[in-house]
Order: sequence, then C-alpha cells, then structure tokens
Amino acid sequence: MKKSIALISILCLLFINISTCYANPVSNAISTAKINDTKSTKSSKIKWPDNKPTVNSEAAIVMEASTGAVLYSKNIHKTYFPASITKIMTALLAIENSSLGETVTFSKKAIYDVDLDSSRIGIDVGEKLTMEQCLYGIMLESANEVSYAIAEHISGNVESFADLMNKKAAELGCTDTNFVNPHGLPNPNHYTSAYDMALISRAAINNDVFRKITGTRTYAIPPTNVQNETRYLANHHKFIKGDLDYDGVIGGKTGYTSKALYTLVTFAERDGMTLISVIMHCDSIQHEYADTANLLNYGFDNFKIYNITDKENPDMEETAPLFAKYSPLFSRTTSNLQISSKGNIVLPNTADYKDAKKEIVLKPLDKIMDGENVIGSIQYTYGDTFVGSADIIYNNVPSQNVLKGSYIPTPTKSPDSGNNPGVNRFDDSNNLKPVIITIIVGCIIIGFLLYMVFIELPFRKRRNTYLEKKGRKKHYNKKDYVDF
Repeated sequence: MKKSIALISILCLLFINISTCYANPVSNAISTAKINDTKSTKSSKIKWPDNKPTVNSEAAIVMEASTGAVLYSKNIHKTYFPASITKIMTALLAIENSSLGETVTFSKKAIYDVDLDSSRIGIDVGEKLTMEQCLYGIMLESANEVSYAIAEHISGNVESFADLMNKKAAELGCTDTNFVNPHGLPNPNHYTSAYDMALISRAAINNDVFRKITGTRTYAIPPTNVQNETRYLANHHKFIKGDLDYDGVIGGKTGYTSKALYTLVTFAERDGMTLISVIMHCDSIQHEYADTANLLNYGFDNFKIYNITDKENPDMEETAPLFAKYSPLFSRTTSNLQISSKGNIVLPNTADYKDAKKEIVLKPLDKIMDGENVIGSIQYTYGDTFVGSADIIYNNVPSQNVLKGSYIPTPTKSPDSGNNPGVNRFDDSNNLKPVIITIIVGCIIIGFLLYMVFIELPFRKRRNTYLEKKGRKKHYNKKDYVDF
C-alpha cells in the first residue's frame, strides 16, 4: 500500500510539473499554491526611509494607488468621523450603479432632512439634475442635499444606500468602517479609519470617471426645470483650486465638522507613481495642507516604482530573476500564461528590485472561461511590508498549432533554403514537446493501472485471504488439526 501511495504521489507531482511548464489549462483540483523566492531577498539591505515627515494630524497615511503599498502610516486603524470625505464612496457607488445621463429628481427629504446650515448648492424640491451634474456637485462643492438625492436615486432610501456603502467597503478590504449616511454629517455610528479611507480612495482614483471629476477646478450647471440661472461650482481643495501650490496634484476631497475636525484626501502623480494622502482629525486648515504636502513629498522623494513585466520578462535571462532561463512558464510568445502588464511594485530609492521577496499565490477557479482568466498573483514584500503585486493570467484561446486535436507543424526554412528558396521543412522540435509529454504521461498512467491490476490487487487479495485464515485459527482447538 505504501508503494502505491508513493507511486501516486510521484505521478501527481510529475503531472503537475509537466502541466505547469507547458501551460495546459489550470485544474480545479489546484486550490492554492505558494512558491517562495527567498534567494533574491537580502535581509541586510532591507531598510525603510528614516526621514519621516512631521505630521500634526492624529491619523495619516500615504498609499501608492496602483499597488496599494503603504509608504507612511500613523494611527491608520484608529477610527474617526470622516466628515465629507465620505462622499468619495458616494461618488464611486453612483458611478458604478448608474449612467452619467440619468435624471435625478430631488425629493422633499433630500432637501429638508439635511442640516440647512451645512454645505449645499441650493437645490429645490422637484428639481432635476443629471447624475453627472450631481457628481460634480458633491465632489466640488460638497453638496449634502445632492448626496442624499444620489442615495435615494441609487437605492430608494438612505438606509439601503448605507448598506450598499458598507458592502462595498467590505469588498475593498475595509475592517474599521461603518457608514450610515452618504454625506458624512455627524453620527455616532458613522466612522472609518485612515487606512480604510485610503482603500476607498484607491478604488475611486482608479476609476476614469471619478479621476476626471475629482481633478476639475470649476464646473457649471445650466438652468434646470426649477432654477433659471446657471450654478457655478468651484472645487474646495486648495491644491486643486490654486490657492496653494503643489506639483502633480490630480484630485482630492475636503471635509470638516466640529466633531471630525479637518479631514483631507489628496491624489498626486509624478513620474508614473500616483500617491494617495489621507489625513484625519487635524486641528486646522493650515496644518492639514502642510501635513499633506509633507506626506506626498516623503513618498515622491524616497520611493520609486517598477513595472513587474519589465523586470520579470522570462524571455530575457538578465531580467528574469523569478524564473529559470529556459522555463517556458510565462513565455510571452509560447505560453498561455501571462503576467499582467498593470502590475507594479514600489521600493525605497536605496533598494534594488532583487531585494523584494516574491511569492506566487494561485487561487481556485470554478470554471476556466474563454479569454483571460486571473488564476493567481505574484506578490512582493520588502521586509515585512507589502509593496505590490501582478495578476497571473491564463489566456484561454486555441493554440495556433492545435486545431480540434490535430497537430499542425510550423514550416520553417531549411538550412539550404537560400539555394532552394522553394524548399521548406518543418521544425517540429518545439511543437512536438507537448505531444511527447502527453504520450509520456499517458504511458505512466497506463503503467500505473497495469501495476494495480496485475500486481497490487492480486497481492492485496492474497494477503487478505491469509489474514482471514490466520484469524480463524485463533478459535480452533489444537485437536482440530490432529488426524485420527
């Protein structure tokens, strides 16, 4: 029996190894797998920048948008009232659950159930705006009645929209968040953390529609069915409106209540790296913008971004630290497995790409669909800090050389084709490999079945018979074996 188990284990390992190397479809039997590349990590070189900025705000974070890597943190999991930066989630859900041209009609509740002294743009009961106009209203002027109307339009009422907000927050990985309204006006049960707000902001800034709206300085809403005059909106964020200078700012959202104090989210981009700054519970406008500038400068001055596919090209020996030179696993020309070109990692300027520790994590799929299937990821850490990842994609398309099970060799010119240009030969050396491997695996499986039928099963039968007889002898008297 032990021999059988050992043989089965060897066959499974051989089959998995061969299937992986030649990029056959991923089996549903493979649920998760982790492969660590520890050789490339040099612990002696691991050092995080020590010139951290002075931050007055009680909580602050800098996150790189494409990777989710945290470059700076201060009380990032402590919960606070978010005030109007709540509207980043409201805008994201509106974009995902409606079209920009939809008409939003303002109810009596939307107008009167919101504090009349809070941020507004003067909408009346029964007035109609497009969803696009509503989004500019909440992101530029922080209009609370517009946030309320968006919630009613999307979910029917504020309570249901709050449920949608919390569901989305959980999907994004938030664990310190609970929303009860779409605008952020004070409520004891409405809170979040700097880290969760960065996760929400990351999802938002990676949305093209949101990115355009949040970076807009001014916007005009033309006359409506109720209002005869044009409404002119201006972004409250001082970096965006130009009251304060900061190079590379592309968007953001302000917030303030007497309980939340000053909150601020800022997006900035330089040299291909997009940073998200979130500060919470700051005591003054002066400090919130100074903190933001210091945080963003720290990120841009001390870190650099790498595209993973540029560094993990398996077709080039000098840029393939993760894969062996001759491994066809992620070959861009011969394999159905690819590394997503959108994957990045962020490292300190003092670090080298090879200092990052790599881990391949496969995830189970219920079904391989046509086209691109994300079957896992390559995840990178620097020390104990996550610094980025790239999806591993299985591109489920018919091979150029296999059509309905028929092998079609690829013609190439023979060495003497220069003298006889009309003569071609078939170079089967590469194309035959999958066929040969399949034959070998088939022979191994057949051999195993023959072994089980003609050797293992008869042996088990004989052994069971022997044990049965031996068991019966225990109940026999010695005289039973005496021949009188």
